[in-house]
Amino acid sequence: MSAKPLYVKIANHIEQDILTHKYQKKLPHIDQLADIYQTSKVTIIKSLRFLQYKGIVQPIRGHGTLILTEKEMEIAKKDNANEHVGFTERIKNTEFLTSNIISFATREPTEKEASYLKIGLSDPVYDIIRQRLLNNFPVRLEYTIMPVKVIPGITMAVLEQSIYSYIEGKLHLKIGKANRTFRADKPDAYDQLYLKCDQTDPVFEVEQICFLDNGLPFEYSQTRNRYDHGELTLNQV
Repeated sequence: MSAKPLYVKIANHIEQDILTHKYQKKLPHIDQLADIYQTSKVTIIKSLRFLQYKGIVQPIRGHGTLILTEKEMEIAKKDNANEHVGFTERIKNTEFLTSNIISFATREPTEKEASYLKIGLSDPVYDIIRQRLLNNFPVRLEYTIMPVKVIPGITMAVLEQSIYSYIEGKLHLKIGKANRTFRADKPDAYDQLYLKCDQTDPVFEVEQICFLDNGLPFEYSQTRNRYDHGELTLNQV
């Protein structure tokens, strides 16, 4: 049997620290947790998302990651279950390729994101998580990071249409090349929830950095694809 992913191990360790009251009311900052576990902030963020999915913590912008009380945990678990039911009912009424915006926020970038996007650690970025459905079935989960100073004015209304059309049509910027990395991975908590993956299903990930025609990077993304729905074709020119 293969070992658990690092972020799951860290999440389990944090959960034990919560249960033994090492952490009360609030978790340490992401930077501190990264130092404690000698890992990247990206891994810590995935661990916290995993704990949020389990109904143990709740990130509040400007206040850090709060630890839920037992009563709040029960409510969170019920809300997650209800959200999943509502999600299932909504996609029954869709046709062909559609999308569902899971979350949209503005935050500071991680070191990795700042490096890829050539921005400072204090430069805000959009953090977008979007689910794609094909013929009523979830097939792709997209994590997108864009620098606000390069692509200003993104709103929910823009996300509900097309970001790329907005970039070229409204901002009058021309999209250039993209660098892509392809890899196989095991499903995490979000994959299992939003792609309906089993724990043993493989996931195909595409990591991408997109550039404007002047060479400026404007998007860093990770796309998680179900192994059994759809395909990717790479045409080399």
